[in-house]
Amino acid sequence: MNIPERQINAMQNQKGLLWFFLIMVLAAELICNAWIRSESNQAMIMIAKTESNIRDMADYRQALGVEIERLKSEARITRIARTRLGLAPDIFNQTIYLPKGTN
Repeated sequence: MNIPERQINAMQNQKGLLWFFLIMVLAAELICNAWIRSESNQAMIMIAKTESNIRDMADYRQALGVEIERLKSEARITRIARTRLGLAPDIFNQTIYLPKGTN
C-alpha cells in the first residue's frame, strides 16, 4: 500500500493551497473589520460634531430671541420716540376738555 510520491506531493500541495486560501480569507476579514471600525469611528466623530453645532445654533437662536424681545420692548421704543424723535409725552392717560360750542 505504498502511495506513490507523486500523489503525496499532490496532497501536500492541496493542503498548502487550502491553508493559503484560509489565511487569505482571515486576512481579508481582518482588513474589512479594521476598515469598518475606522469608518464607524469617523461617522461617530462627525455625528458628535454635528450635534455640537446644533446645540451652538440653538443657543445662538435663543440669544437672538432674547435680543429681539429687548429691542421690541415698549419702554425702549418710548424712550427713543421721546429723546431722538422729540415726540410728546404720553397723553393717553390725560383727560382733555374741549370748550362748548366748538364743532
